[in-house]
Amino acid sequence: MSRAADAAPGAATAAPLERVTEHGWRRGFANLLRKELATWTRTRTGWVQVVLWIALLNGLLTLPLVFMRDLFTTELGGTFDAALDMFFNLSALIPYAGVVILAQGAIIGERQLGTAAWVLSKPVSRSAFVLSKFVALALGMLVSAVAIPSLIAYGALSLEAGAPLDAARFAAAVGILALGLLWYLALALMLGTLVQQRGVVLAVPLVSLVAGDMLIAAWSGLGELGPWLLGRLALFVAQGGPLLSPWPLVSTALATLLFLAVALWRFGREEF
Repeated sequence: MSRAADAAPGAATAAPLERVTEHGWRRGFANLLRKELATWTRTRTGWVQVVLWIALLNGLLTLPLVFMRDLFTTELGGTFDAALDMFFNLSALIPYAGVVILAQGAIIGERQLGTAAWVLSKPVSRSAFVLSKFVALALGMLVSAVAIPSLIAYGALSLEAGAPLDAARFAAAVGILALGLLWYLALALMLGTLVQQRGVVLAVPLVSLVAGDMLIAAWSGLGELGPWLLGRLALFVAQGGPLLSPWPLVSTALATLLFLAVALWRFGREEF
């Protein structure tokens, strides 16, 4: 597969062919990843996503910090604490739903349109096909929905506090949120290899996201086995507290790897 294949038809003859140098499961990964990342870097998608997440996550911080300061100061425990709590709770909810929406057609759409079969007729492995989508979506969402809004929130919260927040603690808290996003992304991609209905790919992660608190209320041990407590853990770390338990992080990371392994196994047996 060559870079020329992604160029405009008129420029195809001028662009040099690139030999695929990867072997085994990595064959064609670099070219596929370049193609997937182009959606974020060479179209308006990347900028639209950045603006969207700034509006959703940072825009809502203006409620306690600007427009409703009196309410949050007198009745809700203070503007800084309210804003910090709001940012980490929203960041453990809205971007997770967003990544599921973006990923729900990544595999199914290409299977239904026949583009997956066409791409795989080139020197490309099936593992590279799946992993390129995971890496591109992960990078795109981690930058647009996690890193940039978090930097803006760090600046706004530091101004509200009157001094810079502990950058290492804040970064660690954001890293906890990022792990949860990868869990939901891997789950959506795995489901995309197992079923043919986009509704299922959307419903299962979103129900998990919305019903997480109810499930934990029914069985408290469930909080140690998935991403449902990551928002609270991140908030506690950002506030200066210790990491209460490492098990939600460990279980979320292991489950993410498991979801990817199942996706690779199932897509490797897909008939085209």
